[in-house]
Amino acid sequence: MKTHSFYQQEEKELVSINITPLIDIVFLLLVFFMLATSFIQKSTIEVNLDSGEEIQTFINEKMVIVTLNEKGLIYLNNKKINISNVGTAVREIIKDNPKHKVLIKSHKKTHVQKVIRLIEEVRLAGTDNIKLLNL
Repeated sequence: MKTHSFYQQEEKELVSINITPLIDIVFLLLVFFMLATSFIQKSTIEVNLDSGEEIQTFINEKMVIVTLNEKGLIYLNNKKINISNVGTAVREIIKDNPKHKVLIKSHKKTHVQKVIRLIEEVRLAGTDNIKLLNL
């Protein structure tokens, strides 16, 4: 005779996690982000450059020429000058004729921050008639 105990052990089921829905969600997120990033437009600044003829006529007129070379040295009408003195020197030159034109020539390897600081110094001198020329 076979005796059965009152507390017979039941067979335990193996517990498994179904990860199929998880994989589906991960792929959906991947597709979503791939599509979302392709629709993002980069913001740009539109720059209208002068043609060479306009610069040439501008150069032919009486003007102040400020040059910024690749080493960061500044020249005002071919004389070396410190950036802190540019504003006062330009103000002295244009005091008789406030419509004087200022041409800022900068080397293409010059940092933009230096060019912007130079433009600010010239504007503080009292003129907004400024042209930029890249060398």
